Amino acid sequence: MLTPSTASTAPGTGPRIREIFRTVVTDRIADRQAPAHAELLFADTPFDSDREFLGYFYNEILHQDTCNEHTHEVVPLLAVLATDDRVPPHERMSLVSLLFSIATVTDRHEAECWPQRHPQANPAAEERSRVFVEAALPQLLARWETECVTVRLALAAIAAAFPAAGASQHLLPSLRTLAGQYPGWTLPGDYVRLAGTITVGKRENILAAVEALTSQKWSPTVRSATLTGRALHLLDQMLSQLRATAKTQAP
Repeated sequence: MLTPSTASTAPGTGPRIREIFRTVVTDRIADRQAPAHAELLFADTPFDSDREFLGYFYNEILHQDTCNEHTHEVVPLLAVLATDDRVPPHERMSLVSLLFSIATVTDRHEAECWPQRHPQANPAAEERSRVFVEAALPQLLARWETECVTVRLALAAIAAAFPAAGASQHLLPSLRTLAGQYPGWTLPGDYVRLAGTITVGKRENILAAVEALTSQKWSPTVRSATLTGRALHLLDQMLSQLRATAKTQAP
């Protein structure tokens, strides 16, 4: 396993985003052993572009949207990258979105596959990973006031993933303020309002929002599935669309 202190950090050895990730991890996790996933950051594995590297790196962490026995180990590293201003905003959004995906694997898959079980389900690994993301929640949400709107959109999803957490409840006024910046029936507005509704936690309001939004254009889940899973499955679809738009607008 490679560590930041022993691996190559020479400039010009690959995609620019990998060099940024290397620098951040070296600076902020200098005296700790990096998780196995950090090998892609510090080994001289060739990648032709940022897109190729990021696709491979993220897939190694959450392979085909499933957790394995090592997924939880990389969560602290992802949180460090997601809270460092040297990482471009659209990529911080992707990192926070990945943490949301890790935290909600169980619920989203339950809704998507109901009443069957996801064929690659790993309940123990999923629960460990969720616990690690929850531990990073205060660190992530503390950045709200200084973050750009792009990253705030992903932070809204993280708050909704842990509605009972104090940090999420504390964010509710800010979610309402952000929602007020968007008119009704627009993707950002619908998305932020749904995240806020999930965080408030009133079942009847969550159900009404899921039913109304699903009837528009989003992939539905069966009504007999758990409401939490259905809501997070819908929020994930909307966040994915917002991420795609953010990437097309990134410099």
